[in-house]
Amino acid sequence: MTPARAIAMLDRQIARHGETVTLKRVAPNAPAVTHDVKAFMRGYSAEELIGGIAAGDSEIALSPTSLAGSAFEAALPERGDQVTAAGRLRRIEFAVPVRLDGTLVRMNLTVRG
Repeated sequence: MTPARAIAMLDRQIARHGETVTLKRVAPNAPAVTHDVKAFMRGYSAEELIGGIAAGDSEIALSPTSLAGSAFEAALPERGDQVTAAGRLRRIEFAVPVRLDGTLVRMNLTVRG
């Protein structure tokens, strides 16, 4: 599978089943940076609650397409950034970039809150 095909498949699924979330980065002495993206969010099952994942945490999958043209394209979402999803402000605990042949094809975020 090529990176372009992997991204296209993810984009189609997010378009069909995703929801809009807002990424937010707050840095000292700088204005907050926000960006609305369409993403797929799900809760973790009881079997997945290992390695720092807690009950109530959620996973958010983002496509690199949704980050294009934003401040998050060059500086990917990271631990400590915030996400407003389903009406709740959440904090990113883990941010895992998924690459295929060196190309970013997905961002998996674990959020808490």
